[in-house]
Amino acid sequence: MVAVAVAGVGIAAAAGCRAPHGPAVPGDTAIVVTAVRVAPRAGETLDVEDKALIAGLGLRAKALLATERGYNPFRVAEDRRRVAAYFQEHGCFDVEVDEPRLDFSPDRKTVAVTWFVHEGTPYPIASIALVGAPPAEDVALRGLIPFGVGARLDLEVDRPVRVTMAEHLQAHGWGHARGYSRAFVDRAAKTVAWFYYIDAGPQTHVGTLAVEGNARVPADAIVARAGLALGAPYSTAAGHAAELALLDTGAFASATVITDADIQRLPEYPDTGGILGPTSVAADGSLVPRALPAALGVRIVVVEAPARQLHAELGVEGDPTRVDAYTGARVVFRNLFGVQQHLVLAGSVGYGWLTGCCGDDRPLAAGLYGSALAQYQHPGALTRTLDLRVTARWRDELYPAALLREVVAGPGVRSTLAAGVFLDLDAWFRFARQLDAPALDPARSAGLALAADRDATGAELVASLIVDRRDDRVEPTRGWFLGLGATLSPGGALADHRWLQLTPDARLVVPLGRPATTPWSLALRASGGVVLLAGESGVPLGARLFGGGAYGMRGFGRDQLSPAACAAGGAAACDRVLVGGRSLAEGSVEARYLPFRKQVGAAVFVDAGGAGAGANPLADGISLAAGFGVRVRTWYVPIALDLAYRIVEENHAGLAFGRVLGFVRVGEAF
Repeated sequence: MVAVAVAGVGIAAAAGCRAPHGPAVPGDTAIVVTAVRVAPRAGETLDVEDKALIAGLGLRAKALLATERGYNPFRVAEDRRRVAAYFQEHGCFDVEVDEPRLDFSPDRKTVAVTWFVHEGTPYPIASIALVGAPPAEDVALRGLIPFGVGARLDLEVDRPVRVTMAEHLQAHGWGHARGYSRAFVDRAAKTVAWFYYIDAGPQTHVGTLAVEGNARVPADAIVARAGLALGAPYSTAAGHAAELALLDTGAFASATVITDADIQRLPEYPDTGGILGPTSVAADGSLVPRALPAALGVRIVVVEAPARQLHAELGVEGDPTRVDAYTGARVVFRNLFGVQQHLVLAGSVGYGWLTGCCGDDRPLAAGLYGSALAQYQHPGALTRTLDLRVTARWRDELYPAALLREVVAGPGVRSTLAAGVFLDLDAWFRFARQLDAPALDPARSAGLALAADRDATGAELVASLIVDRRDDRVEPTRGWFLGLGATLSPGGALADHRWLQLTPDARLVVPLGRPATTPWSLALRASGGVVLLAGESGVPLGARLFGGGAYGMRGFGRDQLSPAACAAGGAAACDRVLVGGRSLAEGSVEARYLPFRKQVGAAVFVDAGGAGAGANPLADGISLAAGFGVRVRTWYVPIALDLAYRIVEENHAGLAFGRVLGFVRVGEAF
């Protein structure tokens, strides 16, 4: 795969070096543009950010990700108008753009272009009006306006709010809703009056309903799963819920609900504020509402997923305490047992190298691990959106001091309760065995509630609830996430160990300004867990909590944030063996610099955490780490490179090279 990617880059580079085909553009020359700058007139300053402007000009110097646009006198004239328009878009209506300074090289083979600009005083927004909004939605629509009176104009950000308003109304039952924006400039007062016009249309319902693109799944099954019906109210929220319900079946590669609503379907760039025809404006200048039907023609267009599909992966993950190499495959047999009744087979194998992991210099006997899974899936078996599954799984998990081998089998259910809200429940029979763990000194391991037996057998109930409101699951720039996992081993006649594990996870990403102009955001995360209801037989390894690593507290390697027991052997010193805790807390504060459409970003962070033998994860003190990272945002996946220093370990500060850790991961931590 790497060889193919490198070859592709080479071909693209070679193609970029060829002479252009077709007729030459009038005015083109062989003169290379080495630099384009925007500068204030002498003695003045510029407040408007010019990076986006320079990228859109007709003359451009060659950059890593941008081709060079050679010198052309016609483009110079066009660029002068572009520079003026750009400043006007930001409220500088008195802008003046001088003739550019052209610094040619002595041989006239290269040129540097400098534009001198008198920005003038920006016109503030003096008033904001919202016209035509349904009374029930007026407050909600006003809450979508991201600026207030006195704010500086930014057409690129302010105009598209009309689309956001229309989408809000469409999601709440006004299927035909459209929005328009207009800025009225008062040059005498040097102010701007901003107007949003709303043409909501009638509240809509399903008039006709059709299914397209299906072959193996009957249309009636698709309609039933989608939850749409003739005469029922229609909104884009209902349409998106239908799409999610269909995609959750696993039977479709795509599912799209399309209507004949009179709405803007594609984004405009640059946004014009919306186009109004001659019949849309009355003689007095007011907006004339469209005459539209309440009934919509609705089509459910699906693309069925392949009957058999293979997914394979290969990867490496590492930090200073552990390196893993792994490979895996997953095969899906769709509709194997009937309509929307699938079989999933999956397996993986990996090898982990642990370096100085346990404090006793004892190499792990078995670094090889793997997994195998067989799962029957029947979407809609219980209710329209409550899906049944039956799972059988074998899995090895490599911990710092032991290999845990477990087998689970049992039924489960899954449901998407709403957009971004997911519920999973499983009832399993579980057998687990702890392998290759060193013997522990019971006298010096008291208070850890360690299980005496290396086997754990019995029933297990697993639940997970997730609410995801981030704008992107891989690299979010705003939004929040809440998750709660719970696992119960009831003990008694049903299991030989009793415990309840709770694992909450909360994340928040707050943009620091407008993303187009201020690519900084602040990300916060708090996660961890606690193990309660421990029985007399102790808490086995599979239920114990470990922290640290690229996705946890970055002051420790993977699974290295953990209480330790003492190895048996009679030595005066304790040979520490990491055994996991009954409580864990990890938190991060990260300032992230992710420029829009740029391939390199950065982050600075502070992490904190602790792991406890009891219910208090900070009983032995808190650990702190700080560091910085680079974000390489490729065309396919984001890669994070982090360097951290453990400033404090369990309330003890120190300076040591061993406290420096580096991490590599695919995907963001938030």
